[in-house]
Amino acid sequence: MPIGGFLDTLPTMLYVAAHVAFLAVGIWAWKKATDNKLAFASGFWLYVASQVVFLGFFGGVLTMKMAVLCDQTFMVIMVIYIVTRKPQAS
Repeated sequence: MPIGGFLDTLPTMLYVAAHVAFLAVGIWAWKKATDNKLAFASGFWLYVASQVVFLGFFGGVLTMKMAVLCDQTFMVIMVIYIVTRKPQAS
């Protein structure tokens, strides 16, 4: 059995609740970064989008592989976006 196989026994709604919580954290982070005028604030929308993608998987719209591929693609774009932002002038 691969590592983590026990997770398959947990109810789907637990994962949905987790991703809704992650979505809320992403929206909070975007708002906090925006309020603090951080140069990379809009990059948090990629994290928010990644959580919507996972909710799409749980809704039966996407396969797990497609959800993971989209999620990881969004995360790589977000990381690149964040590290290439120049600080905003005060």
